[in-house]
Amino acid sequence: MKPLEVQIPSAQKTHRIEFPESQDDLARELKQYIENRSYVLVTDENVRKFSDLPKIFPSENIFVLPEGEEAKTWKWSEKLLSFCFEKHLDRSSVLISLGGGVVTDVTGFAASLFMRGTNVVHIPTSLLGMVDAAIGGKTAINCEYGKNLIGTIHQPEKVSCCRKFLQSLPESEIKNGLCEMIKHGIIASPQHFEDLEKIANPHPTGDQIFPLIRDSIEIKMKFIEEDEMEKDARLALNLGHTFGHGIELLSEYKISHGQAVAIGCVMAANYAVEHGICDEKTRDRIENIFHAFKINTRCDFAESDIWKAMQHDKKCVNGRIRLILPTKIGAITVVTV
Repeated sequence: MKPLEVQIPSAQKTHRIEFPESQDDLARELKQYIENRSYVLVTDENVRKFSDLPKIFPSENIFVLPEGEEAKTWKWSEKLLSFCFEKHLDRSSVLISLGGGVVTDVTGFAASLFMRGTNVVHIPTSLLGMVDAAIGGKTAINCEYGKNLIGTIHQPEKVSCCRKFLQSLPESEIKNGLCEMIKHGIIASPQHFEDLEKIANPHPTGDQIFPLIRDSIEIKMKFIEEDEMEKDARLALNLGHTFGHGIELLSEYKISHGQAVAIGCVMAANYAVEHGICDEKTRDRIENIFHAFKINTRCDFAESDIWKAMQHDKKCVNGRIRLILPTKIGAITVVTV
């Protein structure tokens, strides 16, 4: 699969997104890329067990995070920064994230803070990481008030999405990433949405999905290139996230990000129908594609509690919530409520 080139005019930055076929290809490219620079490879306990990639690097250069949202804290970010100082990294060094969205977020966040910004390379091992977390430069940690409320925007030097990682993912993680891919179709591409409808089944495979990953990334790239700092166009990428982040907070992060986004997309579509912003046919297609993949779109939290949790959302302005709502497949509008 041909690489993509991301150009951020506002920041005068360019980086590549590559699609190596094997972990051997990935390792070879990575070693060439690092050359003589000092580096730290950041991964988590689970990835370190199943991936051969950490084994080719000295263990003293590897920083291991705990699995899951537990790692997205000041405590672990500070530990990573201290590790970088202990290894004598400098502004020419590189931090390499190897893992899912949590590893990507924490590594990018630390890289943006270390000496006011050092280099970062992302190697996402989850589908969600490939189509979302590793793309666009957003970094974040959680706090008591909500998800991803403390963070920066710090673009990577490059991103490598390797097909082989998809083969080791459990079905739940495949579906987690599919939720973001579906969202990309809803906000910007009827064709991408239709392509996902064609492969929709309860047990999707990595081989079915991988050809569509590049399309999903391209959709996200267009928004990032136009609006890196999320002042206008990039807000569209938050479809389902305002509701979704509230649901994640209420569940104490027991509901996965992907499933929360799926619930949030359906809630946004229902809200749009109730307020005459989109028709029922559009809402039904959105709900049906999640159901075709056997992705749950329901939660047990009271609507009033979800709205309360949404008050801390990053997109709130002067205490008012900005909702991204579908108008049809491929188009959205932003409403302040």
